[in-house]
Amino acid sequence: MKNNFAKILTAYQEKAVFYRQLGIMLRSGIPIASALRQMQSYTNLNEIINILVTYVEQGDLLSDAMKKTYTFSKMEIASISAGEKSGNLPEVAGRLAGYFETLQNVKNKLISGMIYPAILLHAAIIIPAIPLIFTKSIFAFFIRILPPFIIIYGAGFAIFFVKKTLSKPEMIKIRDALALKLPAGFGKLFTKISVVRFLQAFNCLYSAGISLIDSIRISAESSGNKVIEEELLKAIPIVQEGKNLSYAFARNPYLPGIVIDMFSTGEISGNLDETLEKAAWHLQQEVDLAVEAILKIVPVVVYLIVALYVAMIIISFYANYFSQINSLLE
Repeated sequence: MKNNFAKILTAYQEKAVFYRQLGIMLRSGIPIASALRQMQSYTNLNEIINILVTYVEQGDLLSDAMKKTYTFSKMEIASISAGEKSGNLPEVAGRLAGYFETLQNVKNKLISGMIYPAILLHAAIIIPAIPLIFTKSIFAFFIRILPPFIIIYGAGFAIFFVKKTLSKPEMIKIRDALALKLPAGFGKLFTKISVVRFLQAFNCLYSAGISLIDSIRISAESSGNKVIEEELLKAIPIVQEGKNLSYAFARNPYLPGIVIDMFSTGEISGNLDETLEKAAWHLQQEVDLAVEAILKIVPVVVYLIVALYVAMIIISFYANYFSQINSLLE
């Protein structure tokens, strides 16, 4: 279970290392099978790489081998396939590495920013109760700390249960719609992350030579949010009519105006992939700012909870103290 938790935390990082190393080795002229074998000492994806090596040595293309592992997304497979056909596989691998590095960076910031408030909350519950071990008993100590921990971890379990329930295929759209409406800036953050994922995936696919329609379809799925995906897919029939991207996405409620303008600039200049990269970079800066804002709000909320809890302990202590004095006076 601990290993599974660690894999969840570092899943994007492992993919980033995989593609970064692959791109470097292929650029150096090393054959794919040999590159994969050498990469086993640089990544935790040993079992997956073994499968890839087996199929590649049997004559399969890397993209075909990737389909047989059930580890790689459609976006990754399509990008690698296009890179193989165009001869730009090292460049495509580098773009995929950048894509996963961005996702891992956001996850790392959120996790690291939550560690201190979590430690503070636990300390605020445990430390005031420690004197009970010496003045009363260990049993009294646990009686004091168990109720708040039951509330905290009970809430965490409830969130996990709700998330698991909403992860069922028929509930995914409801879950994703709720995620976009979360308070305290989380809804806006998830929206921006989904848009960044779309733009980076679109950039990887389009620059690798995937058709415009397929790039939109696959990258929309890569956004990670069903509601946003459906809105993005509405652009496909408009593009099929011969309209440009900026027109097709003009009414999308989730794409900022600056992204639409960059679509237009890229189409006019003929450098769509370059402007897409700039658009993704711009939104990534907004994601970073949103993460920083949330990480400023969360500690304040925790401080208020801690202050309230400590105040309750102090009030309870003095209430008992004065009650004992009154009983003695009587």
